[in-house]
Amino acid sequence: MIYIACGSVIMVVGIIWLINPPRKPHPLYGYYSYLAQTNSTSFKFAQKKASLYFILFGGIQLLIGVGVHLLNWDRYFLIWLLTFYLFLVFPIMATEKSLKKFLIDRHELPHDYVNPDDVKHEKTKGFRDRK
Repeated sequence: MIYIACGSVIMVVGIIWLINPPRKPHPLYGYYSYLAQTNSTSFKFAQKKASLYFILFGGIQLLIGVGVHLLNWDRYFLIWLLTFYLFLVFPIMATEKSLKKFLIDRHELPHDYVNPDDVKHEKTKGFRDRK
């Protein structure tokens, strides 16, 4: 049931963003990231892609939830509870990846952008990591 509920909410958010996209970057409504705020075209591109990815992954999660319910696998609730959040992460990852490619193709990637996969941390004594 958690897949059905979460998938439905993700799909509704994607549909709302598709029907009524935000006009300017706002942390409470719309897709809000560093790359999306680069310029107005990247913001519009990010809103469109995020809404489509949210609809896609919300629909996939909804279908999985219906399949789980029809197959009577509801008793494996712990598995569904530990994996449902992945469908919240996937559309964000896909949007950031396509937005980065969009900005690279237009030669508009910010010069201070750091790819999160390239960051290496060194362990130090204490509570901080050195970059």
